[in-house]
Amino acid sequence: MKNVAIAILIMLGMNTLVAQTTERKESKIIITKGPKKLVAKFSCEYPDVQPSWRSDGVNYEASYMDKNKLKHVIVYDKDGNLIRKESELDYKEYPISINKYYSQRFPEEKFRILQSETASGQKYYFAKRKNNILKFDTAGNFLPDKTEKIRISEINNNQDTNKLRSNIIFFNTKALF
Repeated sequence: MKNVAIAILIMLGMNTLVAQTTERKESKIIITKGPKKLVAKFSCEYPDVQPSWRSDGVNYEASYMDKNKLKHVIVYDKDGNLIRKESELDYKEYPISINKYYSQRFPEEKFRILQSETASGQKYYFAKRKNNILKFDTAGNFLPDKTEKIRISEINNNQDTNKLRSNIIFFNTKALF
C-alpha cells in the first residue's frame, strides 16, 4: 500500500512538471472561413483555389497546396491588405547555393525551402530548422540573424577548437544580457 501511494505521488509530481514545461507552440486559430472582404479578394486573385483560413487575432492566413503538392500561404491584415506571401519551392526554383549551404552544415537533414515576398516586393528564401529559421537572400547567400555575434566563416575557418568553444560561450552569455 505504501508503495502504491509513493507511485501515485511520483506520477502526480511528474504530471505537474510536464504541465509547467509545456509550451503552446502555435497561437493561430483555425477558422472555417475568412472575413467576406478577404475571401472575395483571395477568390479574385486565386479563382480555382479553396484555402484553409487561420487567424492570429490580428492577421489572416489563407493556405493551400498547389497541384505539385507545394504549400502556399497568403497573409492579409484585417482590412484585406497583403502583408506577405510564402511559397514552398521545388529544388529547381531556388539558387543551388542554398542546397550547398544546407547539405554542408546539416548533411543528414531533409529540408524545404520557401520564398517569402512582402507587400513591397522584398523577397528572401528561408528554411525552418528545429528552433530557428535560416534565411537566404535572392542570390542564395546565407543571411545570419542580426543578433548573431559569431560569423559563419570564422567557425568554418577556425582550427583551434578551444578558441571556438570560448567564442561560442561568449556568444551564449552575451545573448542572455
